[in-house]
Amino acid sequence: MSLFPVFVVFGLSFPPVFFELLVSLLVFWLLRRVLVPIGFYDYVWHPALFNTALYCCLFYLISRLFV
Repeated sequence: MSLFPVFVVFGLSFPPVFFELLVSLLVFWLLRRVLVPIGFYDYVWHPALFNTALYCCLFYLISRLFV
């Protein structure tokens, strides 16, 4: 549970975890832009599962930084 308050933008309430999800998505896209050109995905058995696991790990690490 995060200690940050709920953010209200134009009448819409956003929980703090929403911004953690956005930050982890940005880091995921940046990391993926590095891994694709160097050919890392040639050694990955199932890229979709790897991407899901990578995003989950990044979200966990980023959420631990905000708590």
